[in-house]
Amino acid sequence: MQKKVWIGLEGMEFYAYHGVYKEEQVIGSKYIVDVWVQTDASLAQQNDDLNGTVNYELIYDAVKQNMQVPVLLIEHLAQKILNTLRTFIAKEDVIKIKLKKIHPPLGAKVEASVIEIED
Repeated sequence: MQKKVWIGLEGMEFYAYHGVYKEEQVIGSKYIVDVWVQTDASLAQQNDDLNGTVNYELIYDAVKQNMQVPVLLIEHLAQKILNTLRTFIAKEDVIKIKLKKIHPPLGAKVEASVIEIED
């Protein structure tokens, strides 16, 4: 029987230029991204072999690549990251992404706007 584990990267920080407002596209904002993958890592656990699990470096590279291409909405950005991750993460594995835009320009102090998606 397969035993699923959660593997993830938390707190990936990027400075990027996403947003609906012109100032966001020019000034930019700090973003924090967490990615979790639920997978069967039993081969990695038993054999100490990277081929039996999800490669963290590939996850980071996928997020970084998408963070560099400006979009208007964080909902769209999260979906683009998910789509890229799906190119190398098995369909039966669950992917969870949490994306935070730190201090969005809303006219008051707001810690972050957040989206969390799972597939």
